[in-house]
Amino acid sequence: MEGLRIREYQHEDLEKALNMDGRPSERRKHKFALVESIESFYCYVAVLTDEEILGFVIMEDFRDGASHYMVQINSAQKRKGIGRQLTQKVFDRVGVGGHISLCVNTDNQEAIDFYEAMKFTRSGFTDGYRKNQHKYWYQKDLK
Repeated sequence: MEGLRIREYQHEDLEKALNMDGRPSERRKHKFALVESIESFYCYVAVLTDEEILGFVIMEDFRDGASHYMVQINSAQKRKGIGRQLTQKVFDRVGVGGHISLCVNTDNQEAIDFYEAMKFTRSGFTDGYRKNQHKYWYQKDLK
């Protein structure tokens, strides 16, 4: 996508990120509060040259690996490689020898397909993890 950049999140991005798809959520707001208040959380945003936010990824750095909390792409911008570029930025930050873990709702086939295409391996299952949603756990060791 022409003009797309992946860069570190800045506080000035908050409102745009919360409202990027016209559907702000309390969960998203809570995750950005973690990014802004706890040093181990970090975020990258996908922006166009006019600073419109098309997506973001939020991670927590465990020093021996990273746990993925959220990748969100504006619905109108899906399937354009934005999620792949955001995830690659995390791979670059974590670096060779690093480990990434994440969970996905079992009914979110689009996310399952995405992470499996990115070579994440399913490593577990949790029944009723949050709000009675079942989760698959995935991991990836960076080589």
